Amino acid sequence: MQSDNNSDNNNIVENTENTIETKPLAETVSGTEFTAADDDMLGDEDVITSQEIEAVIAERRNHKPVKEQEDEEGSPLIAEENSVDAYLEEDPKIYAIPYEEPDFLTRGCHSCPNSYKAIPEQELNSCSKLNAKNWMKNIRKPFNENNFDVVEVRFKNNRKEFFRLPDGLEVTEGDVVAVEGMPGHDVGIVSLTGELCRLRMKKQKIDPESETIKRLFRRAKKSDIDKWAETIRDERHTLIRTREISREQGLVMKINDVEMQGDHTKAIFYYTADERVDFRNLIKVLAEEFNVRVEMRQIGVRQEASKVGGIGTCGRELCCCTWLTNFQSVTTGVAKVQQIVPNPQKLAGQCGKLKCCLNFEHKVYLDAQKDFPPANTPIRTKKGLGLYKKTDVLRGVMWYAYEGENDLIAIPAKSVKEIIEMNRRQEYPEKLEDFQVVLASGTAIIEEQGNAEYERELKMLADNSHDISLQSGAQNQNNADNRQNRNQNNSHNKNRNKDGNRQNQNRGGNQAKPNNNPQQQQQKPRNQNRNNGNFRNGADNRKAKQQNRNNTTTNNNSPQNNNGE
Repeated sequence: MQSDNNSDNNNIVENTENTIETKPLAETVSGTEFTAADDDMLGDEDVITSQEIEAVIAERRNHKPVKEQEDEEGSPLIAEENSVDAYLEEDPKIYAIPYEEPDFLTRGCHSCPNSYKAIPEQELNSCSKLNAKNWMKNIRKPFNENNFDVVEVRFKNNRKEFFRLPDGLEVTEGDVVAVEGMPGHDVGIVSLTGELCRLRMKKQKIDPESETIKRLFRRAKKSDIDKWAETIRDERHTLIRTREISREQGLVMKINDVEMQGDHTKAIFYYTADERVDFRNLIKVLAEEFNVRVEMRQIGVRQEASKVGGIGTCGRELCCCTWLTNFQSVTTGVAKVQQIVPNPQKLAGQCGKLKCCLNFEHKVYLDAQKDFPPANTPIRTKKGLGLYKKTDVLRGVMWYAYEGENDLIAIPAKSVKEIIEMNRRQEYPEKLEDFQVVLASGTAIIEEQGNAEYERELKMLADNSHDISLQSGAQNQNNADNRQNRNQNNSHNKNRNKDGNRQNQNRGGNQAKPNNNPQQQQQKPRNQNRNNGNFRNGADNRKAKQQNRNNTTTNNNSPQNNNGE
């Protein structure tokens, strides 16, 4: 009996573990919705396992429901079967285009140039480092002067050299040329020609007649450019592999750049190091690895920045990449003269040294500080001792504060000089506030400049209107004078015509008889009106005299005088 009871109990436990109470499916599985038809399919005595529940859920999720829609007329429409639920749709894949620096950008052009075709000037100006504008390019030379036979050729980044042209070859800026190498030949781009190249050689103290100047062979052929392009594309891999080899040998040095020669027979490796490096073994490994002649050149951190390039804190391209060729030493004293807080993070450039632009305004501050009294000089007043705090060189103001106080008082440099002279004579002013000046804020200065510009524009408009009124008045006066002169000439000519007619009548001997012919009576006034019209049009006095002589001759030949005779 006990064994039978135990077996029954075990069967009951197994049935309860493998079964679930018959409840509506919506209550059994949370997060899924089922219709009444699904409940009807399940009988009261049916049992659903967990695997079947998961299968139903997966089927519901993969099922694409067909939604009924109605058109404008009200008839049902069936939606597309390929419609996907927005919550179940996967996110779209956005493919980011990786940026790849052009291989020829370090040479001064966007892409591989063509043979016997010069690179456009705009492309050279936008890509080249330390580019120079040939302002003497369009100046015509005298006929008896020969062209300068030395040109400047650009290679990778900022490396430039001078080469002598062969007889009969003329090149222009942007031509791809083949030049003499050590050994073999190299390929570069002509960057400067003519008289400006002569001035550049004079600046660098190079004799144009020196025999050490290398030769320029010819314009690069297609085979030269193809070989050159292949070596340029290998430079990136060569640089990465060289850094790995130097790291494996444990050399404390940084490989900055690699420049391959145009014929792939020589490679120049630029590196920086704080101490002397023994790289004799490195040269052997590199020569075997790349099968080229190896040349190692050590450069400083500033030369590295000029070769690699970058953007400064001002937002512009680095000065050493664009126009700065000579590096002057920069000290912290330059920053102190300009009243700059000695913050290494702000004063350091991309190379890690002090910024070269600190020297640009150094002389301006030195000239302005000549009118200032010595700094850190205390001044005494009856109110108390004034201690020096800071200086604004461009405004010409020095700040002082009473001993034991923090309120700053702005005093002009001239007033500080006067107070120091008074203290030397054992004279003390009442207080520093008597010499204080009120400094305008930045917004006030901008507003004042705007008002001044507005007043300047109004003054220019007033002057222009005054000039226009003067010009119109003078023009009216000239017109009146011309009118008066024309009237005087007309009256003078009429009087002279009358005198001429009287003289002609006296020459005839007898007074002319009246003429009764109407055509002959109208002929004379028509000529007079025509003559008067010429004077009204502004004829000069010389023409008037000639016309009067013509009138006299016509009067002598008129029928009236003939009848009188």
